[in-house]
Amino acid sequence: MKLNDLKNPYILFSSGFGIGLIPMAPGTFGSGFGLCLYIYLAHFYLPALFVYLFLLALLLIAWFAINESLKTIGKGDHPAIVIDEIIGMMFVATVLPADPYWAVAAFLIFRFFDIMKPFPINVVDRKFKNAFGILLDDIIASGYSIALIMICLLYTSPSPRDKRQSR
Repeated sequence: MKLNDLKNPYILFSSGFGIGLIPMAPGTFGSGFGLCLYIYLAHFYLPALFVYLFLLALLLIAWFAINESLKTIGKGDHPAIVIDEIIGMMFVATVLPADPYWAVAAFLIFRFFDIMKPFPINVVDRKFKNAFGILLDDIIASGYSIALIMICLLYTSPSPRDKRQSR
């Protein structure tokens, strides 16, 4: 894919407004952009329901844009399509405390699951070479990441009893 392809609005959106054209690790850059975008949105203190509805709407728009982009660039998860990583990382960021260490950890955890593709991500990636599969593998990676982060938060957060004793 070339810079000239960004004239197509579907490819422009699917590539994360050109981030997917970065020659090295476009998915990693897309994930980083997703995290930064979520951190920016978090400053507006929007209700959680609104944030999740926004992400679901973004997911539907991405499905349509990827579907249209694939008509031009062909089937499969083209490296330039990074909107799935952007949205996936944004979903992961919804469960993070306001702490940069957790943001870095979440980014690394999400990239681990997205790159390693454990079951059933690997099955989805192999069987669905369409917009559905491109998005679903990252949504499952988000789910795995969220589950691991929630477990880590459970074991690293001080208990209410510890908070009372520190007063």
